[in-house]
Amino acid sequence: MSARHTGLADMERKEKQKPGRHDAKTTVILLLLDIAFAVFAFWIAREIIFFQIDLKEAGQYLAFELPIAVASVVVTVVMFVIFDCYNVIWKYAGRVEFFKFMFACLVDFLALAVLKLIFRTVVDVEFWIPQILMYLLFSALLSGLTRFSGGLLRYIRHVGYIVDERVLPGVKRTLVVGAGYTGSLVINRFINNPNEGYYPVAVLDDDPHKQGKRIYGVNVEGGLDVIGDVVKNRKVDTIVIAIMNVSKSQLKRIYTKCSPFNLPIKIMPAITNAEQLSNNVVSLRDIKIEELLGRDEFTLKKELIDLAVRDKTVLVTGGAGSIGSELCRQALLFGCKRLIIFDQHENGMFFLGNELAASYGPDRYTQVMGTVREKDKLKEVFAAYRPDIVFHAAAYKHVPMMEISATEAIKNNVFGTLNVIECANDAGTDKLVLISTDKAVNPSNIMGASKRIAEMLIETRGKRFTTKMAAVRFGNVLGSNGSVIPIFLKQIKAGGPITLTDRNIMRYFMSIPEAVRLVLQTGAMAESGEIFVLDMGDPVYIYDLACDLIRINGLVPNEDIEIKITGLRPGEKMFEELRYDNEAVDRTAHEGVFVNKMEAPDEKRFEKQLAELGRCAFSEDDERTAEVIFEIVPSPFRQQKKSRPKAAAGHRGRLAAPVERQEESQIARG
Repeated sequence: MSARHTGLADMERKEKQKPGRHDAKTTVILLLLDIAFAVFAFWIAREIIFFQIDLKEAGQYLAFELPIAVASVVVTVVMFVIFDCYNVIWKYAGRVEFFKFMFACLVDFLALAVLKLIFRTVVDVEFWIPQILMYLLFSALLSGLTRFSGGLLRYIRHVGYIVDERVLPGVKRTLVVGAGYTGSLVINRFINNPNEGYYPVAVLDDDPHKQGKRIYGVNVEGGLDVIGDVVKNRKVDTIVIAIMNVSKSQLKRIYTKCSPFNLPIKIMPAITNAEQLSNNVVSLRDIKIEELLGRDEFTLKKELIDLAVRDKTVLVTGGAGSIGSELCRQALLFGCKRLIIFDQHENGMFFLGNELAASYGPDRYTQVMGTVREKDKLKEVFAAYRPDIVFHAAAYKHVPMMEISATEAIKNNVFGTLNVIECANDAGTDKLVLISTDKAVNPSNIMGASKRIAEMLIETRGKRFTTKMAAVRFGNVLGSNGSVIPIFLKQIKAGGPITLTDRNIMRYFMSIPEAVRLVLQTGAMAESGEIFVLDMGDPVYIYDLACDLIRINGLVPNEDIEIKITGLRPGEKMFEELRYDNEAVDRTAHEGVFVNKMEAPDEKRFEKQLAELGRCAFSEDDERTAEVIFEIVPSPFRQQKKSRPKAAAGHRGRLAAPVERQEESQIARG
């Protein structure tokens, strides 16, 4: 942190330690100044009036002058008190404070006019209107200067800084995007507080009615189409997006226009009132990576959430994981009667328990340590708590790890799922929702194939079990444990490089909270083994995601942080799919959720293969387990990889990736 910002922080800390003393002292000084200015203004007005009238009349008037002077000063100060002119941080004063001050002066004139009538009627002394007007003019000018001179001087300095940046060295020349209410507040704040490090030199807004105008003297240069010229001509150092309630699609468009200049891009948080800009240092924040998906979040259908979890006993397996823990948070938030959190991850359960304890009583949730691979433990849990709905999120998910652990993938992801299904049905559970993945479609790896087999368990059991069940299939979630975002952020923090398997690799992304909200709503629609798919929007190039992460951390891709291409890992595809070609897609009660309909598996054949798979997995035969997996779930990608000469493996990152992408494009659904 710079010395300037450190000093500012120290000053704010001292002010917070003695808030009352500082405010009282300022108010008393301002009050005394107003009294002095009023007395001086009265004397000036008197001198001018007495210069114009007959001296005999002036002498007669002098006998009653003191009470009139006292009354005038008192009325003026009272008006300032009534119109709250002593309870304002004048350093940040704007139009509202200016109009309050002017109204105080106007009402002061009316009060003095009434006072004139009283003096004329009671003591037969004339308090001339010209004298009142001159008194108020001088009083308002002097009192106004003490309040608004700082802003005037800062504006003059601001105009000078636009012309010559040497006036305020070290301050970032700032381009503000947005000429609306939020933009005007931000510009005013920046002008009044150059010590915060930002000084506006130009504004952009796509509204043609605002272009060519000025906000506090700063030109609205045009729309985003002229950003290149503005950045160059105004020597812009940083960009601030100041738009009230900016949507994700709108933010993505603005960011796409701004990002090629490799300048720091900040965004204003939502502002609800002007005090948020006057009480503390302006709280600019970095853009969050989930805000750059370019797709606005789906509307929450509360009626579906209520059907799924409200007043229900909810069991979440894998409840300490990224998806599972968010399922727990939202189930409690949306009014479940009781939450059962089931997981074997001790540390995750400990931290989640501490988090929930801060907001909920012990009667709202219960933590149970255990694994879905132990059916007896599951039976005990289902018998004790009788859950109404189960969200099954327990699974091994890391592709490279499952490539070297085929038997573990099957024991956990397949037979763990079968245990949950059977225990739920035996306990009379109403609904069960399996969390699946886009890697289950045309899987090229063991993890994806194991999740596809789990889906097949849902499809076959869903048609003959009393428990209503479904699987929900979606792509990557931003920020989950061990996912690409935390890894990239760690690499950026270390100074790079960011390691990326292929420049053209693509993935679907969604934020964890939005994905979980859709999963909860899907729970209301589960019936007989459906495969639901979340609308993930358009897939994102991981390379572009890495560049965005570098930029929002104030760095330049491939200059400050290198992006290193390492080649595809075992079992990794260039892009994932959300459905098979032969799957029909229907809409559901929610626009963000689709239901896939495909030919049901041959149950007799599937059960026979499942028995063989279990025999191989529990006898720790990794090689045969992998073979049986892809007999159950044939994979064109796996066959392609298997048929390739081993000699080419060392060149995969350079030669094989473009060939693989071409092959995959023939299989993809588009």
